[in-house]
Amino acid sequence: MILKKIGNYGRKNGIKALAVKLGERLEYKLEAGRYTAANTPDGDTLALQRLEKYDKKITVSICVPVYNTDKKMLEQMLLSVLGQTYADWELCIADGSSQSYAYIESMVRGLNDSRVVYKRLSRNMGISVNSNEACALATGEYIALLDHDDVLSPDALYEVRKAIDEGADFIYSDEASFSSNVKRPDIIHFKRDFSIFDLRGNNYICHLSVFKRSLFEAVGGFRAGFEGSQDHDLILRLCERAQKIHHIPKVLYNWRVHRGSVASDIEAKPYCVTSGIEAVKDHLNRMGIPAEVTGATENASVYRVKYTCLVKPAIINDIENIRGVTNEYIIVAKPDIRFRAGSVNELCSILQLSGVGMVGGMIIRNGRIEHASLMQGADGLYSPYSGMSALSEGYMKRLKYAQGADALPYQFFGVRRSVLEKMGWFEENLREDDKLADMCRRMKKLGYDIVFDPYAVAERG
Repeated sequence: MILKKIGNYGRKNGIKALAVKLGERLEYKLEAGRYTAANTPDGDTLALQRLEKYDKKITVSICVPVYNTDKKMLEQMLLSVLGQTYADWELCIADGSSQSYAYIESMVRGLNDSRVVYKRLSRNMGISVNSNEACALATGEYIALLDHDDVLSPDALYEVRKAIDEGADFIYSDEASFSSNVKRPDIIHFKRDFSIFDLRGNNYICHLSVFKRSLFEAVGGFRAGFEGSQDHDLILRLCERAQKIHHIPKVLYNWRVHRGSVASDIEAKPYCVTSGIEAVKDHLNRMGIPAEVTGATENASVYRVKYTCLVKPAIINDIENIRGVTNEYIIVAKPDIRFRAGSVNELCSILQLSGVGMVGGMIIRNGRIEHASLMQGADGLYSPYSGMSALSEGYMKRLKYAQGADALPYQFFGVRRSVLEKMGWFEENLREDDKLADMCRRMKKLGYDIVFDPYAVAERG
């Protein structure tokens, strides 16, 4: 299966792109091992979590639609729930399996735990309806989604409870993908804090997702017709209403990769891309945002959202000249920048959206990414893409969709004049790169989005 996948990618994208991808995958595998070795909670830590006392009981309902689950995989999932250090949970299982999988009911009922609620469905009604059946069993204030063959980390609900106590109504965590040994993940998805632009580009939130049951009921639960991307459709609708979305930057969910799973290869379920496109289109229609949505790559549920550009910008080559510009939409590009066709429209199509303060593009030099977005790390701002091959799709295919950023390089960006006026322009005495970083920081503090668009490309040299 892996060799076939590698061969298909090479034929579609070329040998150079394949070499880049294989090199990156090896690094992601090594990074996953380093993270797991350094961040797996030990027995003493887990024991202390179990002793934690809470002023108020809050039940988290873990909802699992089950269908023809392998015995060992089911056992691993069940044990991961029973092993939670936070005890106020209930496990809600809706079983749509065929008669030959009767052992599933026996295994679940054999747990002999009052927190486990089981319902045998009369037939398999599809993932969306089956999921709603599982969620209908929930009595807890919050719902957590768990697939029937995946594994929760033992501290998952403990960390979720901390976020609940901070007032979050939608919570998500980082996740790992594993193929055979849960302790040896193939890749870890280190996620960003919430950005609607990232969520439109792909379902980066995915697992672990936990949310108020009242929020789930308000949006009407899962919708039939979005099978394959039913989680993406649900999460988009939940995030449109959620008041406080909280990202836990820890791996709390382990997603099993096996033959036939989307985690293994999108070709196993090609309809996922089609339904994902429809989910994003539907979201944009609800928001009243005109845009086209297409698949951004052939081998993943990643989407390009091309917003309809309705404005024309002023273009200048130095931020110091910006006060004299009367246009609301301003593109700043250094004199040695050469735009690729359509790049200015790309920036403006996002810049015109409500709540956006600044948008940056990508600068290519000699076949490599010289400048792109900046992210906030423990030691300050860093560039996650600089130095990468221009053929790269990026970590978790992030170079295939527009996304939130913490700051932008000063060489190529767009900004709204009204936002600059509102924030009191910029600090005159800072260096040019620090000046832009400070602008981004203050814009974000005012609630504006800073966005990086990899489709707005310019070249140097």
